[in-house]
Amino acid sequence: MWKLLWIGLFGAAIMLGGCAREASDKAQTYHNDGYLGYTNTNPNLLNRSGTLYEKDIQFMGELLEPLKGIRKTEVAFNGDDANVTLRVERGLSDAERNRIRAEAQNILQSNFPRYDVHVKVRS
Repeated sequence: MWKLLWIGLFGAAIMLGGCAREASDKAQTYHNDGYLGYTNTNPNLLNRSGTLYEKDIQFMGELLEPLKGIRKTEVAFNGDDANVTLRVERGLSDAERNRIRAEAQNILQSNFPRYDVHVKVRS
């Protein structure tokens, strides 16, 4: 008898719990931003080719500034390839040009592993 009473009370509590809150007919909508509910707390999502070429070019230039002998840095992207052309001062020997190219290649490849870096040196 007590068992039936407890089962009845438990069933009544469950039924009343289901009626405790008003049902909302309002449907949730997403902003028309293409994310469909995903937050964009990290808008720089990682991908193989990168999305911020301008920032990569700027950072490459900053990394190569300490190297002496470079007048101008030109960067072009083609998929996963970063083609870097260094305009160096006139009158540098071939050994100095090769040293600059090797150092630039090493610096850029270690700082940008997502690209296959190719460095050329021109006067």
